[in-house]
Amino acid sequence: MEGIIVILNQKILMFRRRFVIEYKKIDKKDEKQVRDLIDVVLGGLERKEFFIPYEEWELNSLFDENYAPLHGAYDGDKLVAMAQLYVDQDMLKEFKEEIGISDKKVCELGGNLVLKEYRGMGIMTELHRIHYELAKKLGFDYVISMAHPDNPGSLRALEKAGLEYLKTSTVANGHLRAIYMKKL
Repeated sequence: MEGIIVILNQKILMFRRRFVIEYKKIDKKDEKQVRDLIDVVLGGLERKEFFIPYEEWELNSLFDENYAPLHGAYDGDKLVAMAQLYVDQDMLKEFKEEIGISDKKVCELGGNLVLKEYRGMGIMTELHRIHYELAKKLGFDYVISMAHPDNPGSLRALEKAGLEYLKTSTVANGHLRAIYMKKL
């Protein structure tokens, strides 16, 4: 993060540059920025199990709105965060069965990535709000999301977004996850 440090009478003051964040649907033209964001954030994770890695077919589906609409947060032209709203019911079948709502229309908040220097600024909260509105517009009954149970930042973001903890379970090819849900 850029900033200015001033030392006055042994006090250190840091003036952070003010961010103006723009939220919008990510266009295919920004695919390189999306892939770079994925690489940077996943490469810098404290523990790799905090994020279920993308498979190649998922990377190829990033801009398929029938699979998972993709929204981002931009600081100027720089993509600093992204989130997906998984809407494909076949992809969500395992999770729906795990929490006993197989007969409901469910979407998942996922693919949540924020550059480290932009964390703690409410960016993911706003992306979740955008996806709640989209989920309501598309007629979903529930929104679910998951995070590793030892990842306090992600768990806080889900709770701040209004999701309620249901249980911890092993899902998605052996990944331990705390599962959260919100009725729309």
